[in-house]
Amino acid sequence: MGAGVRIVLLRIGNLGRRLMADASGNIAITFALVLPILIMITFGGVDISRASTVKMHLQDALDAATLAAARSPFTDDARITEVGMNALRANLAPFPDIQLLEGQTSFRLNTATGAVQADATVSVDTLVADIVLPPYGAVLDDRLPVRARSEVLRSNNRVEVALVLDNTGSMAGQKLTNTKAAAIDLINRLEAADSRSIEPDAIRISLVPFSMTVRVTQGGTSTIPGYMSNATNHTGGTGALGLFSTGVGRFTLFQDLGTTWGGCVEARPQPFDIRDTAPTSSNQATMFVPYFAPDEPDRGDYPNDSTWQNWLNNSNSDRNDYLNDTPTSSYGTSNASNPMGGNNGRRTMFFDRLKERSKYNTANRRGTLNTSFGPNKGCTLQPIIRLTDNYSALRTAVNNMVATGNTNVPLGAMWGWHTLSPNAPFGDGRPYGTERLQKIIIIMTDGENVMSGNNSPNNSFYNGLGYIWQERLGMGTGSNTARRQRMDERFDHAGNNQEDLCGNMKAAGIVVYTVAVQVDNQAQTLMRRCASSPEHYFPVNSASGIGAAFDRIAGSIENLRISR
Repeated sequence: MGAGVRIVLLRIGNLGRRLMADASGNIAITFALVLPILIMITFGGVDISRASTVKMHLQDALDAATLAAARSPFTDDARITEVGMNALRANLAPFPDIQLLEGQTSFRLNTATGAVQADATVSVDTLVADIVLPPYGAVLDDRLPVRARSEVLRSNNRVEVALVLDNTGSMAGQKLTNTKAAAIDLINRLEAADSRSIEPDAIRISLVPFSMTVRVTQGGTSTIPGYMSNATNHTGGTGALGLFSTGVGRFTLFQDLGTTWGGCVEARPQPFDIRDTAPTSSNQATMFVPYFAPDEPDRGDYPNDSTWQNWLNNSNSDRNDYLNDTPTSSYGTSNASNPMGGNNGRRTMFFDRLKERSKYNTANRRGTLNTSFGPNKGCTLQPIIRLTDNYSALRTAVNNMVATGNTNVPLGAMWGWHTLSPNAPFGDGRPYGTERLQKIIIIMTDGENVMSGNNSPNNSFYNGLGYIWQERLGMGTGSNTARRQRMDERFDHAGNNQEDLCGNMKAAGIVVYTVAVQVDNQAQTLMRRCASSPEHYFPVNSASGIGAAFDRIAGSIENLRISR
């Protein structure tokens, strides 16, 4: 018996003795009748208070145990119960006076609702039954049962997740290694969550590696996908600023070269570069154009012209000269010292040679065409994995990612959106507004948007935006800083009422997470602004922090909750 109970009994006894000593017999008789009731009320209140406290502890312990059982990958009641009971025992360990009645405790999966339900019973020592009502105490074994119930809803929402991951050259080394590990861990966790769901295809994931382009398919074919244009009359640029002088299809040129399209694409012209508009042949600007790096003019044709020589860098890694030009008399005589009539003549010569259609044949000058030179130069990325629940294929694709090229975040993010969209080119996503459906995009980059310039008349290297003079950015020239600013604005514009990609995605109901790895202040501001909220933005200061960011995102997506 506790010290508190002894004090209560002592005080009641003292009160009784004082009343019994009173001269009035009525008071004594009345007290004799009321005393048992006072004692029962006193100790009953103590029991009720103790039971209420135990109930509170039990409910907390059971809620946590049920959550643990719901987070487990199991669907059979035996293993769900095993996880739940182990957690419940651990949660009640700090309360030795609470005895868990395991025979009256159960965990089970409600297959109709997808909820893990639990009932638990414990017992605690009683005071009324033990002291005041011994016969009843014998029946109750001097203990009082306390019960609790909990239910954790395994998410029955469907989730579509696009992983848009920077694969640029700056990711080489530990950053790409850690990104692969983090992405695979996220895939593993979502796979486990999917296995717990009662919904078919509850979680599907797409993978979009990006650099200066995106590889939408493995390629290796001359068959034109339905969402792409052969670009016979559509260059992907504005007006007449196409890559070739005559209306010739790019897939036709691949065939003329005896090779095939590598699977990479250029960005669509504005405004479709940031819109989820389905491609249609009636509006060629909405169609997707295959990536095709043109043959650049021959450097050695005018060896005595230093300007011509400087335009065409001697580094094979920079130049993409894979065909012999076929100059006619209008081009000037080969090996002449300065036949172009000054700089304007040189520029005319340069673009005439760049756009010459007739030179595209199998007689290339550098051996077998590949991703180091030729029309597929720079198309070395791992192809997109469309929305799928084939988690093994996703893990394989992540492991196969390589670091290459420069950064074009808007192009990568746009294709992440395409993978989630119910519209072409893929049409894999469920319709927007579908009940219990959440579309999520995770955009991770370690760099700043760039369209590098060079000193040739192209004023840029070929990439997913073509050449700068094609005006994909709404500008035909400009410094690297100006180009970056325009790319940033297409991604997420700082001004109000300015259309941008991030705003369009969020308006479509897509939750946007962004991860910025060791980027400058301008890129941090950009990625923070793009995210759905400050809690959806993850700045990472070192390669070692990539895993923690993805871990927090995975936990947010799992989103298990106690329902009642």
